[in-house]
Amino acid sequence: MRGLAVSLGSMHAMFKASEAVMKGSCLCGSIQYDIKGFSPGIANCHCSMCRKSSGSAYGVFGTVALEDLTWVKGGELIKEFTSSPEAKRGFCPNCGSSLYFKLLGDKTPYEIALGTLDEEPNHPVDANIFFASKPGWSASYDALPSYDTVRTQ
Repeated sequence: MRGLAVSLGSMHAMFKASEAVMKGSCLCGSIQYDIKGFSPGIANCHCSMCRKSSGSAYGVFGTVALEDLTWVKGGELIKEFTSSPEAKRGFCPNCGSSLYFKLLGDKTPYEIALGTLDEEPNHPVDANIFFASKPGWSASYDALPSYDTVRTQ
């Protein structure tokens, strides 16, 4: 198996965070969700599929059990793409936002794309997975100049 759920699929059983509801949505707002009991296992996945899906150096996902996720608005709009023989990815057909990664099967948890949360998650990123696949052009944040808004140079 490849991708994030291989490493995080069992983390929900080990961790159960606070019961505070966290809200998330796609970029255009057509799809909205609530998460209750978000698992604290959050990882940067550097596999090539997550890079392609996110359009960036890595995808950032957190495990959410089926019973802890509610599609509040637009759940019926979600389009799914089978990205490998083991997994599918959900996205908004209007704005293209990547919403989740999920192993095939009715009972597997969602790996929610953390960039779709409307607030900070209740736990920091605690792992890099498929790090051997990290592209050479992906630099360490500490080595780069940082700006509060746009680049000024």
